[in-house]
Amino acid sequence: MPGKTTVFSIAALAAISAYIVPPIRHELTVLGVGRAIPQSTIANAVDYVKIEDTTHCEDLHYYEPANLLFTACEDNPKLRFDWFPPLGSFDPPAGVAQGSIHVIDPETMKSIRLSFVNFDGTFVSHGIDVIADPQAKDAVYIFAVNHVPEPEFVSTRREHIVKSSSRIEIFRHVIGSSTLNHIRTISHKLIETPNDIYAVSPTEFYVTNDHRHREGLMRELETLAPVAWSTTVHVTITDPSETFYTKGFEIKTALTGIKNNNGLGHVYGSNEVTVCSAERGILYRCIPDPEAKTLAIEETVHMDSTLDNPSWYHDRWASADDDKSGYVLAGLARGIELLQNTRDPTGKDPTFVWLVQHRQSSSTVDKAVQAKGDWEKRLVFADDGTRLRTASAAVIVGIDPKKEGGKKKGWLFATGFMSANVVATKIDL
Repeated sequence: MPGKTTVFSIAALAAISAYIVPPIRHELTVLGVGRAIPQSTIANAVDYVKIEDTTHCEDLHYYEPANLLFTACEDNPKLRFDWFPPLGSFDPPAGVAQGSIHVIDPETMKSIRLSFVNFDGTFVSHGIDVIADPQAKDAVYIFAVNHVPEPEFVSTRREHIVKSSSRIEIFRHVIGSSTLNHIRTISHKLIETPNDIYAVSPTEFYVTNDHRHREGLMRELETLAPVAWSTTVHVTITDPSETFYTKGFEIKTALTGIKNNNGLGHVYGSNEVTVCSAERGILYRCIPDPEAKTLAIEETVHMDSTLDNPSWYHDRWASADDDKSGYVLAGLARGIELLQNTRDPTGKDPTFVWLVQHRQSSSTVDKAVQAKGDWEKRLVFADDGTRLRTASAAVIVGIDPKKEGGKKKGWLFATGFMSANVVATKIDL
C-alpha cells in the first residue's frame, strides 16, 4: 500500500497534468482532490436515525417482498483496522473473528443480529446479495464474501506468502426467524480479491475481484497506474448436494477491462447487471450472455466521486410521466485520503450518496436495458464523516405518497465499511 508521500506526490503531479489531459482531470475530481469537506445534508434531526448495533457494515440490500434490509457487519470496532485485505490491512486476529449478518426493519429502524447455524468459523464481512428461495416464499438465500486469513500465514507470520484465503459463503434464512443456516463455501483461485456479489439464482452468481494483486509493489502499481486488471467471474453450482469448498461448481471469467471493478447490482424487472469502478467513479451498465456466461458493457455513466456498491430504487408508485426509479450510488467525497486513514479508527472519510435517474423516465422497466440517454445526477446525501464514514452502499425505501401529502419521498439507508453505524435519513425523490 502506498505511503502518504507517494500518494500526495503523484496527486500533485497529476494535478498539473489535469490541465492538459481532461480524463486525468475527471479522475482527480473523482478522488476529491481540491474538494472541500462537505457539509452534512441532514438538516432536520427528526428525519435522521442512527441504526444501533451495525458496526462496519460494508454492504446493504433491500428485500422488497418482506420489506426488510439485510447487511453484513464486522461488529468488532477494532478488527477492520487490523485485518481487512481489501484495504491492505494484514494483521490477522489471534482467534476466530466472527462478524454477523443483520436484518433491519425500516418501520421500526431496529437491527436484529442473526445467529449462525452449522457455521462456527471466521467471518470477515464484505459484499453480500439476497435472493428469494424459489421453493419457499418465506425464505431467502444470502451470498456473502468472507475474507478468511490463510492458516499458514496466521501460524508463521511469514511475509512472502499468500495472507488471505477469501471465499464466498452461502446461507439460507427463513424470514422472521433469528437464525441463518450455512449451506456451503465456494473457494477458487479465480476468486482472488472478492468484493461484491450478484446472485442470479440460488445456483448462479457473479463475483467482482477488485484487484489482481493483494499487496506489494504490483498492488501499488495497480492502484496508481491506468491499468484494468480486475475481473468479474461467473459461478455455476453444478452439484447442489456437494459441500466441499472446492468442488461441485464451475467458474469462468465473465468481464475484464475495468479498473478496480467493485460493486455489483442489477435493475428491477430487467436482466441488466451493473458494475462500478470504484477508483474511476464509473457505473457500467452490462448485458449478460446466458450461454457464454459473460457480461457485455452497454453504457457507462460517469460520476464525480468514487463509487462502491450500486443499488436500484424501484418506484412502486410510478406513472408514465412520474417515475422516480434510479440508481443509488454511494462513495467517498475525498477518496484521496482513504489510504492514509485505513488504519486510523479516529479518522473521518467524508461521504456522498447519489440518485441517478433517467430524464426520459418510463414506468416500463422490463426491457433488457433501459434506453441509453441523458442522466440526471443528484447528490441526495453528504456528510463530513461524523455520522457516516466511508459510504459503500445505500438503498432507498420508498414512502407511500399518501403519507407525505402527495410528495414522493423515501428513507435513504446508507452504510460504510469503516462507519460506526448504518444511518437513515428521509429525502425527496
